[in-house]
Amino acid sequence: MAASFNPLSFFIIFSSLLSFSTSQTTAPPPPPPPQSLLNAAETLSNSGYVSMSLTLELISDTILSRATKHSLSPSALTIFTPPDSSFVNFGQPSLSHLLLHFSPLSLSLSSLQSLPFLSKIPSLSPSSSLYITSLATDLQISINNVKIVGSPIYDDGYVVVFAIEDFFSQNFTRPTTNQNPNFKSSPQCITFDPFSRFYEVSLMLKSKGYLIMASFLELQLIGFLKINNDSPPLKLTVFAPMDDAIVGYAGDFSEYQQLFLRHLVPCVWYWTDLNNGTEIKNYVSGFNMMIKKVNDVAFVNGVEITYPDLYYNDWLVVHGLQSVIPLPDEIDEEMGENFGMGESNNAVNFDVSMAPDHSEF
Repeated sequence: MAASFNPLSFFIIFSSLLSFSTSQTTAPPPPPPPQSLLNAAETLSNSGYVSMSLTLELISDTILSRATKHSLSPSALTIFTPPDSSFVNFGQPSLSHLLLHFSPLSLSLSSLQSLPFLSKIPSLSPSSSLYITSLATDLQISINNVKIVGSPIYDDGYVVVFAIEDFFSQNFTRPTTNQNPNFKSSPQCITFDPFSRFYEVSLMLKSKGYLIMASFLELQLIGFLKINNDSPPLKLTVFAPMDDAIVGYAGDFSEYQQLFLRHLVPCVWYWTDLNNGTEIKNYVSGFNMMIKKVNDVAFVNGVEITYPDLYYNDWLVVHGLQSVIPLPDEIDEEMGENFGMGESNNAVNFDVSMAPDHSEF
């Protein structure tokens, strides 16, 4: 049953946002918001969050514009919605304050629960930030000391909506952690950054179903090392298999390092660099990667790259894979079983001539 309409909530939201829309009265009308946002707004209204539903409809074009600048996937969005009573009590929130409640990532409940204390969550606000302020032992997740209420109200895999107890504060200051007074920087000590440089890509991978590879990246201490001007720049390409492809290795701890390293390349290879016949050396001795490309579908050692440029910046690229990259002996054995080959060799020619057309990549 739909929630009752609250005239006071509507007046507050409309009056606070009217100034943002009047400056654009002479511009062409913006395109309609994606169906996910329309569905989210309807669900919010039906769930009793009428004020945030109206807010989402009124500033959807601003949200989409900022999300496109912040994220590789403009359809990804997490919304943190205060109750209608908070809108009534607060008064007229600014646009910057409202945008603090939108993150340009699809953050599932499990993703938020996995984040350590004081992890930073990107938001669309130009002046404020969000931080995890709950501990792993806490029953409820809190962000900027405001608790999340229950499970998501809406989640279609792209847009996720959480209810929160109140507005996030724009003036929230990240707490300082207690430092060990006996620790002093010295030539024998390694200095770490408080957060890994793999943090953002880990969130993205988790939101897209690559939880295991995201966990591997989170465990890499190199991501926490402080880099100075004399340090060589870090360059890395990750070929990330889906979780379903890796679960078969779950009990074989001795294979974890080799499994992870053979999906890494110590340089940056964007989708446009992966040309047919390209040979790439990785971290495993004597193991190279060969790129085959047919009809804009790329294969690395016979495994289809199903999500090219899943994440990228100037030093890190992640390509999503359909399955695990096999070792050379595994390839030879499989080819021998399937085609009756009497001998195996290291120069394996993968038959991808019948690959489907994925030209949308």
